[in-house]
Amino acid sequence: MVQIDVLGRFVVRFDPDSPPIPLPLAERSLLAMLATAGGRAVSADRLIDGLWGASLPADPVNALQVRVAKLRRALPGAVIHEPPGYRLADGVEVDLVAFERLLAARRFTEALALWRGDPFLEMIELDWARTESTRLLELHAHALEELLEQRLAAGGHQQVIGEARALLAAHPLRERLRGQLMLALHRSGRTAEALEIYQDGYRVLDEGFGLPPSAALRQLQGQILADDPALAPPAAAQATSGNIGAALHPLIGRQAELVQMREALAVHRVVTVTGPGGAGKTTVALALARELTSAHRDGCWLVRLAELDDGAAIPAAIARAIGLDVGPDADPSTHVRRWVHERRVLLLLDNCEHLIDACAHVVEDLLGAGDGVRVLATSREALGVHGEVQVPLPPLPPADGSRLFVARAHAVRPGLGISEDDPVVAQICERLDGMPLAIELAAARVGVLVPEKLLARLDDSFGVLTAGPRTAEARHQTLRAVIDWSYDLLSEEAKRLVRRLSVFAGGWTVEAAEDVCAERGVVVLDLLDRLVAQSMVTLTDDGRFGLLQTVRLYAAEQLRADPDDAERTGRRLADFFTRFAEDAEQGLRGPDQRRWLLLVGAEEANLRAALDWAEAHTEHEADLGLRLTASLGWYWYVGRQADGRGRLATMLAAAPPRPSEARARALQSLSLVLRPAGCIVHPHANAAAAARESRALLEDLGLEGPAAVSALLAAVEGVAAADPLPSVAEAAAARARLAAVGDAWGSALADFVEMELRMHAGDPDAAIGLGERAAAAFDRLGDAWGRSAVRLHLGMAMRLAGRTDEAERFLSEVVSVATECGLPNNLLRALVELGESALHRGDPVTAERKLSEAEQVAVQVPDATSEGLIALGRGTAARLRGDRPAAKARYLEAIAHLDAGGVEITAAAARVGLGAALLDDDAVDPGEVTAVLLAALDAGERHADVGVTAASCEQLARVAARDGEGVRCSAMLARASSLRRLHRLPAPAVQQRDVEECADCA
Repeated sequence: MVQIDVLGRFVVRFDPDSPPIPLPLAERSLLAMLATAGGRAVSADRLIDGLWGASLPADPVNALQVRVAKLRRALPGAVIHEPPGYRLADGVEVDLVAFERLLAARRFTEALALWRGDPFLEMIELDWARTESTRLLELHAHALEELLEQRLAAGGHQQVIGEARALLAAHPLRERLRGQLMLALHRSGRTAEALEIYQDGYRVLDEGFGLPPSAALRQLQGQILADDPALAPPAAAQATSGNIGAALHPLIGRQAELVQMREALAVHRVVTVTGPGGAGKTTVALALARELTSAHRDGCWLVRLAELDDGAAIPAAIARAIGLDVGPDADPSTHVRRWVHERRVLLLLDNCEHLIDACAHVVEDLLGAGDGVRVLATSREALGVHGEVQVPLPPLPPADGSRLFVARAHAVRPGLGISEDDPVVAQICERLDGMPLAIELAAARVGVLVPEKLLARLDDSFGVLTAGPRTAEARHQTLRAVIDWSYDLLSEEAKRLVRRLSVFAGGWTVEAAEDVCAERGVVVLDLLDRLVAQSMVTLTDDGRFGLLQTVRLYAAEQLRADPDDAERTGRRLADFFTRFAEDAEQGLRGPDQRRWLLLVGAEEANLRAALDWAEAHTEHEADLGLRLTASLGWYWYVGRQADGRGRLATMLAAAPPRPSEARARALQSLSLVLRPAGCIVHPHANAAAAARESRALLEDLGLEGPAAVSALLAAVEGVAAADPLPSVAEAAAARARLAAVGDAWGSALADFVEMELRMHAGDPDAAIGLGERAAAAFDRLGDAWGRSAVRLHLGMAMRLAGRTDEAERFLSEVVSVATECGLPNNLLRALVELGESALHRGDPVTAERKLSEAEQVAVQVPDATSEGLIALGRGTAARLRGDRPAAKARYLEAIAHLDAGGVEITAAAARVGLGAALLDDDAVDPGEVTAVLLAALDAGERHADVGVTAASCEQLARVAARDGEGVRCSAMLARASSLRRLHRLPAPAVQQRDVEECADCA
């Protein structure tokens, strides 16, 4: 199944609960066109016209087919070819289809619940998208008017005023909407305001267009002036009763929950809205009660229970709310039961959690007293009565949270220049867990704090969020009061567990809570179950528990009040996650790699918390912190190098420098994370130094296998040496030691390292043989990293040898394996290499596409070397296209990144490219170019890099040709040709073109 949502930000998911599928804008635009077709086929001509307009590609039919092919790869089975074009498969769900179907059935509330914002904004420059967006916006506005009409017909004139006024502010030219607001105000006894609304409309039309109001609006004004009886509310509506007042603000968000609550109440007699403090349970329940007033002949009645401290007082509170005059000696329960017996009524029991048992008994008593009574309750936990349905209120979605903040902030400071798209507003709402009350309390502070300063102060949210309305209940006036209310309802064991759970920074499993927070005689699982029911702890579909951030801050404050317990719990957290990391280190090498990557990824925040504790206790717990960082080295290496570099360096510096296995293993991990671009066989001086220090410590401890791995990491430095053969011998010796201790994984790694060294030594046949042996070994071990890393370098070797078909076969396998297993470094490098392979063949279009894909992956693993490689490839693509300015800019960008990453030989390759781009300009200064190329040649010779040396010579031949120095030109070309023949490294397409340029001079 595929779910496509177009009514707002364009989103594609495999199912409603899965995360969005990332698609490039080109594929999103195609999918959006198909989604608006209502399941019908869209012709190829119409698709081409819609996607490209007048800016057609050279072969539009082929371009469309390429785009369709990409979309099919991303969404298998979702797009079907059906002459004369394409359509979505039958199983694809589109919110627009459901929206139009609900509108046709006049189910406007449900239809509007699907609306998330203006559609097609990201592709609005396309003609079809503008047309479709305009159509949908008109449908949306019409649906809003129809819903208001239904509510007016049901006598809900007071309830629609706020919503109609807000809508009219957004759509001042919609006269039907203006008339609805006028009618609602008049029916509510606010005739003067109704006439002011008419005058406002007259001014808008006259000043903007020189037009009078419509005849229908003028007629309505006349009827209001005459107090025409025809404008009176429907008689049936006048008979309704209740004590639900008008809303002070339009409800923002919660439309899906309103639909769920309404549907539940249509079938069941008890619905409980549950959620943590500040989730907006009362607000949503009141909104629904206002909607349902006309559906309950005898009214909807709000019964507030928050101020009661005795469950026995609940019947009296209900009696007061519904206006029963119960004498001092009478039993209010009897009177309430008698009153509801023949009535159709909805009772809204608000805030039941502190009297939960008594509420349950009262509700069951009421249900038995009459068939026409329904109960809508709000509570932090369910009542637990027979037939009850729960509707939990999750945090507000980000867009709704931002809308709420902006609306409340503008009420405080009308001129404040913020919008719903403001990233600072989004961060504020995220920090506040999307909890409506916390967002409203924060918005109230914009009178003295601009959003940026407010965000900076949210670490002290209990000190900042203290500005609730004076008319609100005391427990809703500050954030602390909201959480105090829930916390005080807990048992002492539950309070102690909540305090300890605050040490988890990113949710937790049952096993983690039992290990870190348990105490003698207390069953943690039972307590967690109770805390979830009380909305203090959250539970996700994957079985992880968590605390809302505001609750966690509160609980941490409570834990700090007991320093001994805080210290014990922190120590247990660090112990647990050290053991977890040690298990993960083993699991990440072998067939369970994918599972362990996901497991460790889920615990990243907790691992950071454990690392923070360990760093703060290195004086007495040095080995604990070193064990933890050492065990995480491989995880950091395959995708989180930036995190690992800082953590390992900090821990090694903080820990006392005494020799130990933990220190040696941490140094080995440091050698891994220092590798540029996540490449284990990439030389780096600091990485080699850490490996050599690690090796010495491990050998002193007699740990042969680990010492041999460190020796391999040190031997990698030979890739950058003028003579790599000593390093080849080191790798062979390490392999023998690893074989002796039965380490098959280490032996495969040794083959991999020696492969790279042999390639650098000019022995490609031996290198490829070692690589194939290493790949087969990693295949047998089921290790996805090894399978993809070795094939990546085999592909690089084939590409350099000009064997592009074989190279691309290997590299495509890497893309598949790395994508499946979640290895961003290997995926990024494979995409870059596929781009380089395309450049080798002279195909800049394919190269740019692969480099763009690499750029998207680079966002996950920011690294100067990777960014430099992408820029280098883009520079060469620009040269092939003949775009001199772009080529020069890209090469300069590559040099900056590669110099920053300390990757001298690759930076030299970028300098060769820069020199070539400069030479493409006839007006270039030969001296400037020569300096650039001589620097590249020097690096190539020092590192014995044949490719850079040969390319430098070829470009220097171009300089000589410009100067008319045929002898020097011939000498440079001869040297380059000799190197390429000897090492079997044919020149890429762009270099061949440059060499041909020198033919006449040579």
